[in-house]
Amino acid sequence: MSKAFLDTTILTDVLLKPGPSACAAKAAMARFTTTELPVCAIKEFKAGPLANFVWFHNKLVQTSYEDALVALQALSRTPRRYMTSTAIEALRFCAYSTHQDKLRELRLKYGEKAEMGSVIRDQYRLTLKTAVLKAWRRRRSVTSEVVEPLACYKEVEPKQVKDLLDVKPTKCFPERECCLAVRMRAGIDQLQKLKEATDTQDPNSERIRRSRALGEFIRVPKRLVTENMCRDLGDAIFAFLAPPDATILTTNLKDHGPLAEAVGKRAENP
Repeated sequence: MSKAFLDTTILTDVLLKPGPSACAAKAAMARFTTTELPVCAIKEFKAGPLANFVWFHNKLVQTSYEDALVALQALSRTPRRYMTSTAIEALRFCAYSTHQDKLRELRLKYGEKAEMGSVIRDQYRLTLKTAVLKAWRRRRSVTSEVVEPLACYKEVEPKQVKDLLDVKPTKCFPERECCLAVRMRAGIDQLQKLKEATDTQDPNSERIRRSRALGEFIRVPKRLVTENMCRDLGDAIFAFLAPPDATILTTNLKDHGPLAEAVGKRAENP
């Protein structure tokens, strides 16, 4: 029996990326008898891609369509520039989802003299709101199983306050420490291999944080594992948690490939 262990990128492709990306992800999943989604992927999905869709939705609520695009451009020049890609994906999602509307229907809804920026803003805002709420409802139905529950993480539904969306909380709230800490202490040898694999890759901010978090835990296994420390482990968590007989399915093979190989597992791109 073949088994796929999904990472956050595949969940995002299925739920928030229309067209070829979603089709490729679904086709890849169909090759396996069983597909498993760890709750850590749901957590990352909500804190990352889903939150970025909400960011652009809320900009459309608070400003004009043109000003929302200006804010998106400005975002690319800040420390949060990593959000830009997903926010642009939100824009593409809107364009893909609304391009089939007929001009006659738009005129009936907005009037002959409707200003195009307002029409686009309204349509895109509603499209994003629907996409966010639908994606969250569907998160657990994408795979045949949802596995590796996190006792310190609650899957709280996105809220709407007036016209704004809110996805908080996006973090775990452990009573004492991360619920994975005990398993991590029992798998120090695997963590060491994951650190070595991380250190062989070209350094970037994510890999530096991952290496530091792994190193701190390896040096002092009895230290309390905080939510920040667990989050910094990033892709290493998927390699650590994936069953030995499963294939980690990801579009980020550059990171997942070496990590999976380091602990005797395999990763595959759709």
